[in-house]
Amino acid sequence: MAGADESQTLDSISHTLLQGTRLVHAPKKPQNEKFTAVIADMHLHPTLESLLHILNHDLPSAHFLVRHMQAPPAIEGMLLHGILHRAEGDFNNARAWIGDVKDACEGWQPKKRDDGEKLDDEVARQIQGAQGIDSSLISYVYKKEDATKLIDDVESFRQKKQGQRSDEEETEIEQRIREESERVLEWCRAKFGSREMVDASEAWVKNSEEISKISGDMVTGGKGHRKF
Repeated sequence: MAGADESQTLDSISHTLLQGTRLVHAPKKPQNEKFTAVIADMHLHPTLESLLHILNHDLPSAHFLVRHMQAPPAIEGMLLHGILHRAEGDFNNARAWIGDVKDACEGWQPKKRDDGEKLDDEVARQIQGAQGIDSSLISYVYKKEDATKLIDDVESFRQKKQGQRSDEEETEIEQRIREESERVLEWCRAKFGSREMVDASEAWVKNSEEISKISGDMVTGGKGHRKF
């Protein structure tokens, strides 16, 4: 698949998944197990593939990809990492990833703002959107809303007992999740296109020392994926 056919497939699958996604609840299985292979075989940019896996409720497939995009300039992968952890219910990790994206969008090394450490000029250039987009990723996706507000609201909703949850609240939060996904999709398509990308390593970035240590702990320290 390539060119217009690939774009149409992305349109079709994203539309289907957006209509069926229920990420206000923690996913237990993919919406459509057959879509896992279909999405992978499209060879999209890893950010687009990750987003489609998340929308398909296939968090392990998405997690494999976003773990290769955990530092600037791969802010889209970092944002999706936060969205993924929110879906899992790992809300503190979700806030941490969103905080890192906010730092990078404002020109700072993630978690190094207080130390005054800025991003390299070339990295700062690469985190910008496509030509014609004059806002940062955070501003584009969340508009004027605090980027962590959706995390807070999903967490609050899940903490309520079944009888305390209203259909209206669930519908409102789910609509905001879909709008968030649509904006991430728009940004990534504008920036990366929907061309076939067989070698996904073009999008990988080298982890910071802090992230590398956490990755090592996952393998040797028995901390498990939900701690990352």
